[in-house]
Amino acid sequence: MSSFGSCAGPTSSRRLRACIALLALTLLATACSYETQNLVPPVPETAQTSQILARNGTLIVEPPSDENRTSVAIGEIPDVVRNAVVAIEDERYYLHDGVDLKGLFRSASRGVTTGGISGGGSTITMQYVGNVFLDRSQQTASRKLEEIVLARQFERQYSKDFILAEYLNWIYFGARAYGIESAAQQYFGTSVSNLTLPQAALLAGLIQQPSRLNPYNNRDGALERRETVLNAMLRNDYITQDEYLEALDDRMDLSPEFDEDEDQYPAGHFVEEVKAWILNGQFMTEEWMADNPIRAAELSTYQAREDLLFRGGIRVRTTIDLDLQRKAENAVNAILPAGNGIPDASAVIIDPPTGEVLSMVGGRDFFGESTFANVNLSMGTGRQAGSSMKPILLAAALEKGVSLTQRFDSPPVKEFILPDSTTPWKVRGGSRTGISDLVDGTVWSRNTVYAQLALDLGPQAVGDMAGQLGMQSDISPVYASVLGTENVTTLDLAAAYATFANRGVQHDPVFVTEIINPDGTTLWRHEPLGERVISTTTADQLSFVLGEVIERGTGRDADFGRPAAGKTGTAQNYADATFAGYTPDLAAAVWVGFPQGQISMVPCNRKQCTDDDPGTDIQVAGGTYPARIWREIMASAHETIPPAEFPTPPASAPPTTVVVLPDSVDVPELFGQTVADARTALDGTSLVLSPVEIEDETFAPGTIINQAPPPLTAVPGGTTVIVEVAISQRPPTVPNVIGESLSGARQKIRREGFTSERIFVDANDEFTRATDNADAVVVRQNPQPGTVGDAGTKVTIVLRVR
Repeated sequence: MSSFGSCAGPTSSRRLRACIALLALTLLATACSYETQNLVPPVPETAQTSQILARNGTLIVEPPSDENRTSVAIGEIPDVVRNAVVAIEDERYYLHDGVDLKGLFRSASRGVTTGGISGGGSTITMQYVGNVFLDRSQQTASRKLEEIVLARQFERQYSKDFILAEYLNWIYFGARAYGIESAAQQYFGTSVSNLTLPQAALLAGLIQQPSRLNPYNNRDGALERRETVLNAMLRNDYITQDEYLEALDDRMDLSPEFDEDEDQYPAGHFVEEVKAWILNGQFMTEEWMADNPIRAAELSTYQAREDLLFRGGIRVRTTIDLDLQRKAENAVNAILPAGNGIPDASAVIIDPPTGEVLSMVGGRDFFGESTFANVNLSMGTGRQAGSSMKPILLAAALEKGVSLTQRFDSPPVKEFILPDSTTPWKVRGGSRTGISDLVDGTVWSRNTVYAQLALDLGPQAVGDMAGQLGMQSDISPVYASVLGTENVTTLDLAAAYATFANRGVQHDPVFVTEIINPDGTTLWRHEPLGERVISTTTADQLSFVLGEVIERGTGRDADFGRPAAGKTGTAQNYADATFAGYTPDLAAAVWVGFPQGQISMVPCNRKQCTDDDPGTDIQVAGGTYPARIWREIMASAHETIPPAEFPTPPASAPPTTVVVLPDSVDVPELFGQTVADARTALDGTSLVLSPVEIEDETFAPGTIINQAPPPLTAVPGGTTVIVEVAISQRPPTVPNVIGESLSGARQKIRREGFTSERIFVDANDEFTRATDNADAVVVRQNPQPGTVGDAGTKVTIVLRVR
């Protein structure tokens, strides 16, 4: 094309016309020489709206994106719409073969006067092929040449009606409306088949500059452009003079730009995490890519995954339980007071046997007006969890053989000299008596006890165990991490405590269980893969200790009348507060704090309050708002779940009648006795026996091998005496779950240390997609009952839907 450079710049009118003709004819001639080879690729499928579904298949939302599109056939598009678009965009559409010579000459004329021939003169066909098949960012003569070639070949291959329908279903009309049907619905609240002349003219006028001429923001500009379209229709005899004048008088009544109720949907923060999970390609594991190499290549870029989610017509089945989500949101709103200057909250519920996230509250209102409304407070960089981290170190200690009965000096304040440091580590938070075992150290959240345990196990112990339990946040290898000084997310806490609930088998948190292609085939399906990270003995010991926290310790406000285990957490200066816990069926974590930063949650009579540092009605610790929110969430979540006990029951409840306890009782020696003998020995002493099973081959099964407090210790009346009871190390066996409901079968399987996989069949024994059907019963299982298996073995149960 360099030979035409002399045509650029000032020149005579005759020479200009000659250059114009030469350029245009050269383009056509070159295009013809290219047409010996068919360059038309297959017509791409029109973008389709995807769906994000709840775990039961209920539609949550069709992901709002830049392409809100519903395709229609050419027969559904009335003549008034077709004529309006043709009149303004390509009035010779039905006369040319894809390239309009007159338009091309006009384009060349503009290009010569500016030194190039990059754009303009595009017919409807050229617009379509140029944008759909070519790189729209390239505005060069070579691209125009490719556009001409493709347009001519396209028109030989497809009919005018087909091309016009593809164009009208593809073009953007502004206001998130792609395609003529979506535009009709957006601007006028009706189908394209019902559009009037002035409405059709308005939409046709938006095609060239949909953002600038948006009638919601630029009414005068849109009306002026509509008049231009009507003039073109009159000039081309598509309408009469009377129709033209009547259309000019139309007031252009528009539908609302958006409907707030329609734009809102449940579980907004969770939906955003699902979208990010797909866009970031987190479903594309190495195994999946190995099994699906072609699809993996297609989805290798962010843009491809964006097209998949927003324009691919996929159905994304998520783990969210909308009923639980509603209950969790209601619990937050019921406990936290309303008004300005009030802290926010996040909460996550996880199904321990699968890791499925059943509920995620990322804040009070995803659609609210707050600056932080869209910020997911259960994710992100996290906040300090305080003493909710102590069970993480306790798990590490128990795994290393540390006994729950081990006693520590526990003064209210204690200083420690750390390795490689000359600065003392001053820790506050012990007991008045100055002595505590690990049970009471956890129940009453005694910092000085756990500081010593951290010194015994090393600064990396908390971070290492947290990672094993499923926490994703980075935890620095510092001793103070046991006191919750490192930032973790609410999801992290829920995941770790879900591992405790699952008796030591860890599952990564799961948001999506299946991605379904538009044709009904499966693109991706989640395969639950649990990993045993702590022993069942350790998990059961943790459940006992954390049950005591709720029974008689700092977490009493979390008690909802069911066996439950949990731990409070309060950050320094009361800037963050948490409660994490679980039952045999569900795990949940709650955080309360100010989203804008770590602001002390204490009343104004304890600090100088300002607009940026507001006071709270109460001093917020983990045992207040977080524990109460957790209680309300779990109480409502367990309404339809049968009660279940932990494998190791909590300590006996105190008597309900008023009893005068002695000031001092000597603890008898219980070593070598059975639990029955020990109960007899304690009868009448007011002491409470709490047995904990320990796998040990040294002593006979059923023998007490340790106790706390130690023998002959003087303790107050009513003190709990913890005894460790030896049990034999026996391999787990598969339980019989035939005839059980889904929840009952999963509970039995989990208690024996196994995982489960469920398959549903109908009355004819045919596979069905029904899930979590309350009336389904187990009809077959594999392995068979009594089979010896390794911990974590998967038991497949087949349930018949009644």
